[in-house]
This record gives sequence, structure tokens and C-alpha cells, in this order.
Amino acid sequence: MISLCLPVCIKVVLDTKIERDYLMGFDMTLAVNSESIAKTKIAIRKTIIQKREELGDLEKDEKSLSIAQRLFGMDEFKKSKTVFCFLSTSFEVQTERIIRESLRLGKQVLVPLLDPGGENLQASRIPSMDIDFVIGEYGVRQPAPKFRDIVPFSNIDFVVVPGLAFDNFGNRIGYGGGFYDKFFKKITRDVSRVAVSYDFQLFNLVPHSDLDEPVHFLITETKALRCRDVSGVEV
Repeated sequence: MISLCLPVCIKVVLDTKIERDYLMGFDMTLAVNSESIAKTKIAIRKTIIQKREELGDLEKDEKSLSIAQRLFGMDEFKKSKTVFCFLSTSFEVQTERIIRESLRLGKQVLVPLLDPGGENLQASRIPSMDIDFVIGEYGVRQPAPKFRDIVPFSNIDFVVVPGLAFDNFGNRIGYGGGFYDKFFKKITRDVSRVAVSYDFQLFNLVPHSDLDEPVHFLITETKALRCRDVSGVEV
């Protein structure tokens, strides 16, 4: 069994069908098995992917601009020297503006690259967004081989994280590969982990286990949140 602690101090507002289905499926003894968690994550992924696909290009660009501007206002971003940022797909929050601004400010920019075994993320430095990229596994852009410059994780002090669903406690549902959970375990806790998402990707609570690594900040088109655990301590 994987224990799942539901925060007793939170009044959960059942404002979407998926949250109602999710919470009604729990045994309120605060424990669910891994199969239940996995099934719920699959349902949430399916719903969010569909909602993202319904966004028009103009709306997506406007939301992404608002998200980028909120991120640029963060003290943690202003102080950072090395930014690790994912290269967005067409349906995700668009990160090219974040990357270009980071480069303009003289920050070192690193992007994810799957290792040769395809099981772990590496960090590849890029000099600009005008280099050649290729589509790697899972449809994600990566620097073309001649532009790959692998650097150690110890250089990183600010991470921009993708995902499908999040909650105020920093819990995150990704795409199911576990790449960022493994990556977070390899960097120090003082590295800022910042998730960028649309408002509709933010839930009161998402299913999670001890294997899942939380983010520290959530940035949407309307808000910037510092994540805290159930006792109010910053994660």
C-alpha cells in the first residue's frame, strides 16, 4: 500500500467532475493502493490533454505571455544564473519566450535531453534558440547532436517544469515517465522548481505517492503560488 495523506485542514471544493470522481473513489482512511492512484492519474491526464487541445493559438499565446511575465517577476528567477527549462510542445505553455529572455539577461540556459538509454534526463546547454533542434522520443524537441553540450546538474539553480496537473501543495502529475521525479532527486533542495501551467490544470488535490517529487512554485496566467505542505511549511 502507498499511503496518501489528505490534508485535514483543507475544505475541498468539488468544482469539477474529475475532482468529485477522484475524491469519491478514496477510502477516507487515507490509504489507497498504487493501482487506484495510477488509474486516477490516467483519467486526469486524459481530461487535461483534451482541454489543452481545445485552446486556440491566440489564447494559448496570451496565456503563455502572462505566465512568462509572472515568472520574470520572481526574485528566484532574477537571482538565478543557470536556468533549466523544458522545450515546449505545441500544446504546452510556450517556453520559448522564457528561454530567450533568460539568454538575453546573460543566464546560462539548459534544456532536457534524454540519455542514450532513454531512462534519465541530462542537461544540455544551448547558446540560443536559433540552433537546430530534432524531435526526440515522446515528440519532444532536443538540440541536434552537433549542438549538444552536456553539463552537470550542480550548475542548475532554477528549473522550469512541465506537467499536466498540479495542486497548491506542489504535487504534480506528469506524463507518466517519471523523468522529472528522478531528476529532482539528483539536484539539491534549494534549487527552485517552478511549474508553469494554465489555470485549468490546477486542482485542489492531485493523487501522489512517496515516489513523486513536488514543485516549489506554481505559475499560471492569473496567479503565482508558493507551495506549502499541510502544516503551512514551504516545500
